[in-house]
Amino acid sequence: MKYMTIFIIIVFILSGCNRGYDSLEEAVQSQWKTPIEILNYDVEKQLVYYLDQTQHILGVYHYENGKYRYDNEQSVGMTFESDSGLPFLVSANHFEGVGNIIHGAIRTDEHEVEKFVIEYKNGESQEIKAKNNTFIAEFPSYLTISVEEFFTEIDNAVGYDEHGEIVESWN
Repeated sequence: MKYMTIFIIIVFILSGCNRGYDSLEEAVQSQWKTPIEILNYDVEKQLVYYLDQTQHILGVYHYENGKYRYDNEQSVGMTFESDSGLPFLVSANHFEGVGNIIHGAIRTDEHEVEKFVIEYKNGESQEIKAKNNTFIAEFPSYLTISVEEFFTEIDNAVGYDEHGEIVESWN
């Protein structure tokens, strides 16, 4: 009986260690009934930017012991449109254990965004490499504000193609 109890405890502990999915896409998809598409991710911060139909979502994932886990506990989703020009999203959010994050996208099938440049009112700018017309970035060190105050400090954001031509301007 003693050995059986120890065996059951070991199996229980080991099965808990193996929870998760082999791929990030499988882990995120496990939370949705509709198909998702991963557009961007940050391995260091363990953030994933994905599309669920028309909703753009940024969330925190976990990678441990070769497995991915994801839940929608720390995720933000939004849809966005534009009356003039291409739809351009810029957002700022705080994620526990990650920090203050800036993220966004330009919705277009006709252009490939190479980089985003965020221009701040203090004259500084932040250049972010694009992936699938999206971006994820930390607050720059010179921004010592909360996410709620972010839009009081941003002057503009611009998406550029590989030739340095403006794809779209946010402001």
